[in-house]
Amino acid sequence: MKPFIVLALCCSFLSSRATPLPFEFLDCDNPDVFEAVDTALKKYNGDSTSGNQFALYMVMEAKRTVGPDKQLHVKYRIQETTCAAEENKPWQDCDYKASAEAKTGECTAQVHINNVEGTSNVSQDCQIVPVPPKVTHSQAVCLGCFHDIASDTLQVSEILKRAIQKFNKHSNEVSLFKLVEIKEAKRQVVAGWNYVIKYEIKETNCSKAQFQELTTECKTISQG
Repeated sequence: MKPFIVLALCCSFLSSRATPLPFEFLDCDNPDVFEAVDTALKKYNGDSTSGNQFALYMVMEAKRTVGPDKQLHVKYRIQETTCAAEENKPWQDCDYKASAEAKTGECTAQVHINNVEGTSNVSQDCQIVPVPPKVTHSQAVCLGCFHDIASDTLQVSEILKRAIQKFNKHSNEVSLFKLVEIKEAKRQVVAGWNYVIKYEIKETNCSKAQFQELTTECKTISQG
C-alpha cells in the first residue's frame, strides 16, 4: 500500500502547482476562428432533429489557448434559417428567415481541433431566444369623435333637403340648385348629434321666378 500512497501524494503535489495555460485574443476574421465556429455550428445543427438550421450571424469574441494544440474559445451569435434540420445542407447555403419570424441565439464554445488526425472536440452552450409573439393592434372607439355613416339614411336625406332649400332661398343665384352626389357623411355623438356632410349640387333648368321649390321638372343642366 505504501507505493500507492506515495504516488498519490506526488500527483496531488504536482497538480496543486500546475497553472492554467494563458490565452491570446484573436481577430474575429482569423481563419482559425472561422474554422472553430464552423465546427461548433455544424455540431449544433447536426444535433438538432427538428425545426430549422441556424447560420452564423456574428462572432463576438475569440481567444486561443497558447500551446501546441489548436484549442479555441469562441462566443458567437446565430439566427434561424429557412433550411430544415433534416436537409443537412451546409449552413452557408441557407438564407436567414425574416427577422420578425426568426429565432436567434448566443453560443459559447470550446473547440479543440487536431488537424493531423482530422478530429475535433466541441463543448458548447447555446441559449436560443424564441420568436417574440406578434402584437395585435386594436382600435378603440373614440367617444366624441366623428365617425363615418351611410349616406343613404333618412337622417342624411332630411338634412340635405333642408340645407338645399335654405341655399336656394337665400342665394343670389337666379336658378334653383339640385343635389347631384353625396361625397361623405359623418356623425358625432355629443349631447345630441352633429353631422358633417360633403355634397355636390348643380344648377337646374328651373328659375326662381317660376319655381319656388324643386320639382320633378327640374333637371340639372350640363354647364351648371
